[in-house]
Amino acid sequence: MPDDKVPPAADSYGYRVIGWCKEAIMESDEFLRSQVGYSKCDESINTIMSVDSQLRSSTLSNTECNVLSKTFFDMTAGLTDVKPFWEYRTYNKRYEANCSVYGKLSEHVWLQRHMDMDFMSCVQYALTCGCSYFEPYWDQQVEDLRAEAWDPRDILPIRPSTGLSIQECYGVASRKARSVNHVRYLAKHVYNREDLVKYVLPDRDGSVVGQSLRNTRVGNLLQRLGDSPFRQRLWGEKAQRDIPRIPTVDLFTLYVDDDSINESSSPIQMGAFYKNGEPMNNWSYLVQPGDRIYPRKRMIAFSNGLPEPFYDGPSPFWHGMFPYPKLTLDPVPWSFMGKGATWDLLPLNKALNKLLRAYDDWVERLVRPDIYADKSVPNHLIDKMDTRRAGKKLRASMLQKGTIQVVGPDPLPADFWKGVEYYEGKFRELSGAQDISQLMKLNQIPSSDSIESILESMSLMWRLRSRVIEVFMREFATMLAYNFTQFYSLPRRLTILGGDGIVKEDFDFDPGSLVPDFVHSFDFGEEGLVKAESLARGPLPRYDRAKEFLRQFSFHIAPGSLLAASELQRKLMYLQLSRAGLIDHWTLLDVLGIPNVGTPPTGVNTITDRLMKEMEMGLGMQVSPAGRKASGQSSPRLVMKES
Repeated sequence: MPDDKVPPAADSYGYRVIGWCKEAIMESDEFLRSQVGYSKCDESINTIMSVDSQLRSSTLSNTECNVLSKTFFDMTAGLTDVKPFWEYRTYNKRYEANCSVYGKLSEHVWLQRHMDMDFMSCVQYALTCGCSYFEPYWDQQVEDLRAEAWDPRDILPIRPSTGLSIQECYGVASRKARSVNHVRYLAKHVYNREDLVKYVLPDRDGSVVGQSLRNTRVGNLLQRLGDSPFRQRLWGEKAQRDIPRIPTVDLFTLYVDDDSINESSSPIQMGAFYKNGEPMNNWSYLVQPGDRIYPRKRMIAFSNGLPEPFYDGPSPFWHGMFPYPKLTLDPVPWSFMGKGATWDLLPLNKALNKLLRAYDDWVERLVRPDIYADKSVPNHLIDKMDTRRAGKKLRASMLQKGTIQVVGPDPLPADFWKGVEYYEGKFRELSGAQDISQLMKLNQIPSSDSIESILESMSLMWRLRSRVIEVFMREFATMLAYNFTQFYSLPRRLTILGGDGIVKEDFDFDPGSLVPDFVHSFDFGEEGLVKAESLARGPLPRYDRAKEFLRQFSFHIAPGSLLAASELQRKLMYLQLSRAGLIDHWTLLDVLGIPNVGTPPTGVNTITDRLMKEMEMGLGMQVSPAGRKASGQSSPRLVMKES
């Protein structure tokens, strides 16, 4: 263990870097706490989990009908009912095969790595806290891409803006509570800094006992007291370090848009390199004089108590963005976190519970009415009386003293239950959960007109949330395409997609990569051929070519088509196009969700190519000789005729 009496040198570079990071994180944390509705995050979460911190008498009703929890999961189900539909587009016909590979890999990893369930957690955070973050990353343990949903209170924007995307900030830091042993493992095996293991000390107790006061009135009061002697004696770090249960420390990962320039006269190695000058990984690079030292962001990883960071170097991602796509379901320009969809429902849930508890208390008075007795009646007799118990035996003379009278409650107001119905209706109206449920109540395939009328009757708020998810998905899909280009080799693509995972770029001067060997405009002459000097120089580093290459791709989502609620309309549209001979049967059956369709022939990627292949194979829409012929105009009607 380190000697606390010998602190790290205050003038060291690593110590000053951590000091700057802590100041930036403290400023960002205060910025988030100042946002309107920040305190409602815990209140929403506790209400959904039926955690009630209000103190009430044990003689009063504690009945709770948690309509908010049910509405919360209804909204989650509606917003996560997303079709696994991934479509990358490009106007460069040379790379149409790459679009197909990116789309198939995205759908594979979305389902196989349970990203759809992680996205559900992301939506749930956004419903309760206003916004959330969904991080795609490379997991070294499973050697594949994963995604993680983040609580917005643990993603700290540095010099933030009010835009929907966090990419407009100067930097961003993530904060995650880890056990001390886990952080020491990361320091030794991931960051290769075994010399810093001894400095990893617990910040607090991470056990259930240690978290029992969090978000309570007592816990908030102790937090306001700060590092007072009283707090340190009872609940402070000193007491926790003396008897630790689960020693916990915060691990910070900070990304910053550092615009430092290489002002020296020689190249600088950024990242990890072997002694022979070869990079150890695919994100290490050389910085020429006059170029930016961190063209794709700077990453700093550290925890409290360290003399220098675990890692301080270039970001490991080729996309050069902050790897935290932001989802704000109800954005407003005057709040960075937006507005939580459950915030307006909290007062309704409280009011509904008050009504139900009032009815409970009324029933209790009905079955156990009040007792009015003359002063001459002994107290022990009054205490033993229970008006709810059957078989009571009382002796009283109405003409003398000692009279006992049982008085029941007044009747409930006639419109009492109308108040309950009003609050329940407001829940459905404000949440918008009833809009999507209309499509689920249909017991048959309706006509396109009825589907359009249902979709048009959906609240504008629900449409807005669908569009916001579409914008969020475009940023997430862009990062995913970069990660496929960076981490997925040819053998891995062959394992997942078979022969469809091969593109012609796998056999150029830089084989085994989705990135072409020459992609920049200055590498080609006026006739479109590669220049001789470019061939003599050879391909540029992959990370340079990947940025130029992926600029030609875009992730496409048709407006309003992301949620599966619009799937019926999409299926009918494809069926009509197939009847007109404009859609091949592979595309049609895939949209209809029919299994065991099989894959189209190799090299046939577009709908036009597939239609031409169908003509060669003699396939196409066949008209059934039995039954009514399809008109494609109106649904069939039953007509009764008399002979």
